[in-house]
This record gives sequence, structure tokens and C-alpha cells, in this order.
Amino acid sequence: MWGWFRTRVADHTLLLAVIAGLTLPNLGGPSLWDVDEGVNAEAAREMQEAGTWVIPTFNFELRTAKPVMIYWLQRMSYAAFGVTNEWTARFPSVLAGWLTVLLTYELARRQFGRPTGLLAGIVLASAAEFCALAHAATPDATLLLFTVLTYFVFWVGHENGGRGWWIPTAVACGLAVLTKGPVGVALPGLVVVLYFAWNRELRRLLDWRLGAGLLAGALVAGPWYALVASETRGAWVKDFFLNENVNRALTPMENHRGPIFYHASALLALFAPWSVFIGGVLWYGVKACRRSTPVLDSGNHQEEPFSHKSDAVATAEPLHPLPNGLVDPHPYRFLLCWFSAYLVFFSIVSTKLPNYILPLYPALAILTARFLVRWREGELQMPRWLMQGAIGGMFVIAVVVGVGLLVAGGVIGGLPAKARVFPGVERWAVLGVIPLIGAGLMAWRLRAGSRSGVVTVMAATAVVFVGLLAAFPPGEWDRYKAPRELVRQTGVDNPGRDVRLAGFDWFQPSVVFYARREVVKLSSPDKAAEFLAVPTEGYLFVPEPTWRKWIQDKVAVPYHEAGRHFDFYRNCDVLVIANGAGR
Repeated sequence: MWGWFRTRVADHTLLLAVIAGLTLPNLGGPSLWDVDEGVNAEAAREMQEAGTWVIPTFNFELRTAKPVMIYWLQRMSYAAFGVTNEWTARFPSVLAGWLTVLLTYELARRQFGRPTGLLAGIVLASAAEFCALAHAATPDATLLLFTVLTYFVFWVGHENGGRGWWIPTAVACGLAVLTKGPVGVALPGLVVVLYFAWNRELRRLLDWRLGAGLLAGALVAGPWYALVASETRGAWVKDFFLNENVNRALTPMENHRGPIFYHASALLALFAPWSVFIGGVLWYGVKACRRSTPVLDSGNHQEEPFSHKSDAVATAEPLHPLPNGLVDPHPYRFLLCWFSAYLVFFSIVSTKLPNYILPLYPALAILTARFLVRWREGELQMPRWLMQGAIGGMFVIAVVVGVGLLVAGGVIGGLPAKARVFPGVERWAVLGVIPLIGAGLMAWRLRAGSRSGVVTVMAATAVVFVGLLAAFPPGEWDRYKAPRELVRQTGVDNPGRDVRLAGFDWFQPSVVFYARREVVKLSSPDKAAEFLAVPTEGYLFVPEPTWRKWIQDKVAVPYHEAGRHFDFYRNCDVLVIANGAGR
């Protein structure tokens, strides 16, 4: 018992140190990214200001895009640390990321043993998109936490024919539904059905506990949905389910469209640097799904009977290989159902955004870790070129990152005349050296026959590379983002000032968060001129070309330029025009 506890404490400590190093440095440095971070941070602030836990608003109007969980968590962060900076808005996602890594470790450890669990946690923590979204004031990391919790309690409860998983799984789904809506229950339900169908165990779904589970999930998510429906007279529920779910699935919204292979191709970039193994991971993962797989995988599999219930060792540390030299195929089937359901579903959905497939990352991380551990321990005798190709992929990542940052910084020319460049970003092109060195060290250890050395170097390279990439280059982009700086220049965040704010032809949600007050969106140049003509002190946010061409000549009252800053979203200066003669 003491050894069990001691190893977990050691493993959790290591994983928390890794994920803290990946998420905490410079967390509150960059200003909020628009649109999502600005909207979420402000919606939580407005709920706190209004003293409500039910009705979310943004810019003091009903917000129906997301359920309430992220706002609750951000409100608690504000209450604990104050609405002081971006750090407090992002901290719930950081904490959710930490817990997700630990849950992934526990699930992988239960399925495959301690080495796979430890590596799976590191793989997930240092995957590029996971690390990025663990920094973001969005619901994605929170949804991922409850998704992994759902699959963890299901796996623990269903093992060895168990039926105690219904209610815990439903409760976890209810939390996910409070985070992002029906996707929190629909896709886990699909994964479970696919998994049982693959195992020819669909009869396990015919259980009276199904009703108890539905009731438990409804008791978790239902009260808030009922309250918000009642207090908004159905407006929130109607818009959320029809617009944010049905319409988003059927038609591309906000021009977020892409081909059916959008997510499959994006995975190569977003799961980097571990995506260099993805081909081998999926190939050998699928091969391990056969009813009996010899441990020494030379490619010649024998079909022998395998009974999950009779042969599986139902302990917290499943033994591999199992009796008769077989590998249990059930964990592989479960993880591949999890991976495939999300990838296929969101590839079919019309609206496409990279973060939609984040919930499949833990499954892919566990499969990746298991692939590398089996290779390291000699269970996989795969072609040498496969690992050489992965090392070559690290060289490609080094080149893409290094050259990409040089291009973004304007050092490498040849871009279109109107292309956005960000001088200063190029200094971080040196980070491309990290995967370059890592690839060289991996090739050296592979040549020396040290498989453990290859895996260790890969893990260390991924953590250092992704950690530095997430912490520092985003700060360079901050110099080209206007909202926080414009609010600072004008001082309109001073609660003691009675001022009006408006925007024409330019609106970024984070302006509302930084100013702590409503920003009226004007619909025409005449409305903008009328806004400045009102005697009460007012500030108009407007792109400089729009001001010069459409508004300036219409203003018949004294005005002055109170602020100016370049905004890369519009690729021009944004002005803040104040009525009056100025200071």
C-alpha cells in the first residue's frame, strides 16, 4: 500500500512540475486574445458585477454562445485573486489542464501500467494545442477535463463486467454539458456504444441503471438550464440549441469552414511535436485491437480466443503481457473509438475550428505513450525507417518554426504587399534550434541502440520546446494588439469617470473587459458623428482609414485624438476620438 502511494506521489509531483512549467511562465503577460478570451473574461466579470450565477451577459447583453461553467470558474478565480489582470481569467484553464494531465496518467496507468501512464501525461502536457488552450480563458480546457473524467470513471466502473459506471459517468457528462452543451454527453455516449459494439457487448447497455444515469446527469446540468430558460423566457435556450448547435453543425458559421480532411491535417500541426509518431501510433494501435496479439509484434499475428472477462486482470496495475503471451485489445479499442468518434464527427460538422477536436488528445496521448513504451521495451519490432522518419519529422518542425517566425517578423521577404508582419517576432526563431538539437540527439541514441535514450530525449525536447514557445513569442504579438493599450492611453477604465464608449467599424470584446463598461456598436458614420456631438464625454474607437474617409468631415463639434495604436486584426492604426477640445 505504501509503495502504491509513494509511486503515485512521485509521479504526480513530476507531472505537476512539468505542466506547471508549461503553463505558468508569463501566463498573465499577453493581453487577452480576441474574440474568445475577451468575451469569456468579460462575461464572467459582468456576472460577478451583477451578482448572478444564472444569466450570462457580454457587453451587458444576453450571451448565448456557451453554457455557464467557464463563467462560474472565472468568477471564483476573480473572487480569490481579484479582477486584476489576464492571469485570473486564464487560471481556471490552467488548473483544468493540470487535473486533465493527472487523470490521463491515471487512466493510462490503469490500462497499461505506470510507465505508459507517466509518459502519456508528459505527451499530453507538451502537445502544442493542449498547452496553448491550457493558457486560454476559454471553456476548452474545462470541457477536456470533464471529458477525461467521463471516460476515466466509465473505464474503472465497466472493467471485468462491472455495472457501477452509469451514475458516475452521467455526473461527469452533466458537468461537460454545463461547460459546452450537448457535445458533452452525445459524443461520450457514441464512444461507449461504439466500444461495446466492437466487443459485441451491446447488451450491457440494456440495464435499469440507464434511467438512474439519465436522472443523475439531468440533476447536475438540468437546474441551471431550467433557471436560465425561465429567467430569459426561453430566449437563451432557443438561441443556444438552434444557433450554436444545430446551425453550427449544418452551416459554416463566422466563415469557419474547411474540407473534410481539415481536422486530420490540422492534427499534424496541433499535436506537434508528438505528431511525428502518429502514423506508427495508429498503425500499431489498430493491430493491437485484434482479439489476441502476441507481445513480440513481428507482424505475424495468430488468431486465438481471448476472453476479456476471464483472462483480464482487473487491478489498478493491469499486467502486460497477459497469460499466453497476449496483449489485452480492449484498451486499444476503447482509445481508438474515442479518437475516431471525435475526429469523424467534427470532420463532418460544417463549422470547423482547431479546438473542436481537443477532446481526442488524451486518447492519442495514451496511444502514443503506449506505442513508445512497447517499442522501448522490445515488444514492437517495427521497421527502422519508422523511427528514422519520426526523427526526420523533428527536423521538419525545427525548420517550419524557425523559418515561420522569420517570415512573421518580416526578415524573409517575398510576402504579398498587404501581408501582416510583426517585427520583433523573428528573435524567437532561435527556438527552432531546440527540436533540431533534439532530433540530432535522438538520432545519436537510436544509432547507439538506446531506445530509452530516444524516448527520454524526445520527452525532454517536447517539454522545453513547447514550454518556451508558449511562454514568450505571444508577448511579441502583444505590441500589435490595440485594446489594452488604447484603454490605458485614454484612462476610460477609471470607474470614477462618467464616460461613454462606442465603436464604429471596429470592435474587439477585450475593450469591454479592460474598460469595465459598455461599448456601444454604432451602425453608420452619421451615428458616429452624432455620438461625438452629445455633450457628455465620449470616446469613439475607429480605424484611422474609416475616420479619415467617412466620419471626420461629418463632425461639427470640437474633438481630439485621445489614443492611437496599431491593431494587427485590421492591419492599421485604430484611433480613439474624444469629443471636446482635449487636454
